[in-house]
Amino acid sequence: MSCIGTAGHVDHGKSTLVKALTGIDPDRLTEEKERGMTIDLGFAWLKLPGGQEVSIVDVPGHESFIKNMLAGVGGIDAAMLVIAADEGIMPQTREHLAILDLLQVPRGVVVLTKADLVDEEWLELVREEITEYLKPTILAGAPILTVSAYTGQGLPELLTTLETLLETTSTRRNIGRPRLPIDRVFSLTGFGTIVTGTLLDGGLKVGQEVEIFPLGIKSRVRGLQMHKQQLESAHPGSRVALNLANVARTDLTRGNVVALSGQLQPTLLFDARLRLLADSSRSLLHNTSVDVYTGSQEIPARVRLLDTDELQPGQSAWVQMRLSRPAVVARRDRFILRIPSPGMTIGGGEIVDVTPRYHRRFQKPVLSTLVQLLQATPEELVLASLERRTPARAAGTTQATPGLAGYLLEDIAKQSNLAQDVTQQILESFLSEGRVYKVGAYWFAQTVWDALTDEALRLVKEFHQQYPLRSGISKEEWRARLGLQSRMAADVFFRLQEKGLLESVETRGGNERVVGSTLARTGGLIRIPGFQPHFTAVQQQQVDQLLQLFQEHPFTPPVRSEAEAMVGTNVVSALIEQGQLVKIGDGILFSHTAYRTALSKLAAYMHEHGKMTVAEARDVLETTRKYILPLLEHMDALRMTHRLGDERTPGTTHIGNPAE
Repeated sequence: MSCIGTAGHVDHGKSTLVKALTGIDPDRLTEEKERGMTIDLGFAWLKLPGGQEVSIVDVPGHESFIKNMLAGVGGIDAAMLVIAADEGIMPQTREHLAILDLLQVPRGVVVLTKADLVDEEWLELVREEITEYLKPTILAGAPILTVSAYTGQGLPELLTTLETLLETTSTRRNIGRPRLPIDRVFSLTGFGTIVTGTLLDGGLKVGQEVEIFPLGIKSRVRGLQMHKQQLESAHPGSRVALNLANVARTDLTRGNVVALSGQLQPTLLFDARLRLLADSSRSLLHNTSVDVYTGSQEIPARVRLLDTDELQPGQSAWVQMRLSRPAVVARRDRFILRIPSPGMTIGGGEIVDVTPRYHRRFQKPVLSTLVQLLQATPEELVLASLERRTPARAAGTTQATPGLAGYLLEDIAKQSNLAQDVTQQILESFLSEGRVYKVGAYWFAQTVWDALTDEALRLVKEFHQQYPLRSGISKEEWRARLGLQSRMAADVFFRLQEKGLLESVETRGGNERVVGSTLARTGGLIRIPGFQPHFTAVQQQQVDQLLQLFQEHPFTPPVRSEAEAMVGTNVVSALIEQGQLVKIGDGILFSHTAYRTALSKLAAYMHEHGKMTVAEARDVLETTRKYILPLLEHMDALRMTHRLGDERTPGTTHIGNPAE
C-alpha cells in the first residue's frame, strides 16, 4: 500500500485535483467549504489503472496552516507538487518544496493545474522555470504534467505516471515495531474513539493490545479500517483508522503515537544531522528556540550545535535537540525545524540516535560516532547496538557507571532500525566469525563479553582479598556492581560457571530455610573455584577455644557480643556463614549441632504431648528464657510451631535427622 501527498501554494487547485482523480472531496470541514480553502488535512483514495489502491493526503496550502501540512506529509511515499499554470511558482510552492526536500520524499510529480486558462507558449515558459527551480532538490528531473480538473485534460496521463512512480518505490519496511503517528482523532456513536494515520515499521491486527505514547495509555484495537473497508490486519504504509477501546477522544491529540506496549521509549533528547536551508533569511545560533516537526508531532525545543557556534544558510551541522516534552521518534526519522516567531521553515534533517547521553560540545569522539551512525551499514548498526554501553549504577552509590550488557534480539533490531529476520542473519554471521557471543537469549559484542568476564572475575577476586574469611560475594551484590538485570546476571553466571571460572557456594547458618521435611541449605554466594576461607594460626586457635565453649554449654552458649570479644567480628561472621554457628534472633548463637539437636528435642516433645509452653521448652533443653524465647520465635517463623498465647502446638513443617 502506498500513500501520495499533495503540496503547493494556496488556491492552486490541490483539493480540486484530488476530487477530480478520486471522486472524493477531501475538504471535510464546514469552514473549508464556506471559505473555499483547505484548512486541515484531507484524505481520499483511488485505484490506479493497474488495480493498485493508493491513499491520498491533501494538505492546506495557506502559510497560516503550515503546521497542518507538516502533520500530513511525514509518511508519504510520493508527492504531487501542484502549481497553477496561470501563476507559476509562489511562496508556499517554495516552502512546501523545501519541506519535501528536507524530508527526502523519494518520488514526485509536478502537476501544472488550470491548464485550460493559459496557452501552450505560456505553459512552456512555466515548465522551464519549474525545471530549473527543481534542479537542486529531491524532485530534480521529476515529470511535469499539464492537467485541468475541469476539462479532464491530462488526468489519465497523471494516473499512469503515478503508477509508474509507485512501481519504483521501495516496499515499506517491516521491522516488527508498528507505530501509527496520529493525525486525526474523532469519535462515532456506537464505536467510540477513532484515530487515523499512516502505519509505519510494522503491522497491526484487530484485538492487539496497544499503548498510546507518550501518554502511557493502554488500549486495544477494536477495529481496523482502510478506505472504509473493515480489515483484520494492516501492513506498513497503509492509511488506516483504528477504533480504540477504553480510551476517551478527549485524552488523545494529533501527535500521539499508537504502538505495541513497551516497544517505544519517549525521549527528551535526540542527536541528528541538521541542514539549514540555503535561502534561509537567518543563521542558526547555539541554543536557539525552535519548533520540531516529526511524524505528526510538533514540539518546542532548543538546538544544541555540537560542532559549530553558528550555522550558516546552506550548511549542515551535528546537533542535539533538547525537547520541551517527550517525543516518540526512531532512528532515520526525518524532521523539520521552524522558527516560531516570525513563523518560517529554516531547515531539517535526519535523526541518528534517539537515546543519546547529554553531549559536551566540540568533542571529537562524539562527532566521530555520529558520523558512523549516519553512514553505517546494517552490519555496522547491529555491532554498534551491541557495543553500546548502558547506564548502570554501582552498588551502594548513586553515580552512574557504564554497564557491560547484552541485548535481546528484538531490542537489537529496534535499536538498529532493522527487521528482526535481517538482524538475526547478521548476528548468526557475526557469531560464526567470533565477533559476537551469545549467552542464553542475550547477544554480546565479543569485546563487551570479554570485558564483562574480566570485570565479573575481578569483582570476586578483590572480594576474596578484602574479606578472606568470607566464603564469597553475594550474588545480588555481584549483579548490582556489574549493572546487570537479574535474568541476564543469572545467564552470565551460569555460563561462567560452565566454563569453570566461577562457582556457587551453598551456605548454611543465617541462610537456612525449611522445605518439606528437611532444612535446605540455599546458597547466595559466588566464589573463584577452589577458594576456601582461611583463618590465621592465631585465629584458628581462638576459634577452637570458642567452639569448645559452645560444645560445653550447647544450650547456654556465649552470646554474639561475647563471641566477638573472643575472636573478632569478622571471624564470628565467617563461622555463621560457614554454618558452624547458627544465628537465632538478635545476638543469640548456637553451634550447628546444638541447633539441630534443640529443634529435634522440642519437636519430639510437642508431638508426644500435643503442645508445649515456654517453661516446658526451657526445661527440655535445660536452658533459660534468654535462649528459649528467641529459639521458639525462630521455630514459629519456620512454621515448626504454632503459637497460641503462651503455648505452642506442632506446625506444618517437620525437622528431619538432626545429624544432617
